[in-house]
Amino acid sequence: MTTPAAPQWLQRAQALHDELTALCTDLADLTIEEQLTALAHLDHTLNALIGHTVRQAATGARTHGWSLRRIGTHLGRSHEQIRLLTTPQPLTDTETSPSDPSPL
Repeated sequence: MTTPAAPQWLQRAQALHDELTALCTDLADLTIEEQLTALAHLDHTLNALIGHTVRQAATGARTHGWSLRRIGTHLGRSHEQIRLLTTPQPLTDTETSPSDPSPL
């Protein structure tokens, strides 16, 4: 549990953890199919959100001159993982760049 002296982001992270713990406990009342579907949705949603946010933060750190190793130390990842994370990704077939005209 956090203390009043804990930073606000840490208090919010703890509150989110507590809420997710309660949600996962509540899933026990669902059928197995509903549990698996709910967990898959939750897993996908959280991974996408955290992945996007981590990529933005790592890219921001690179633009501020941070080394790959320094960023990796803070994120608990290797410098090679950070290099891959901060390398621009090519668009997929379902994405278009902002300069591309929208398909009609």
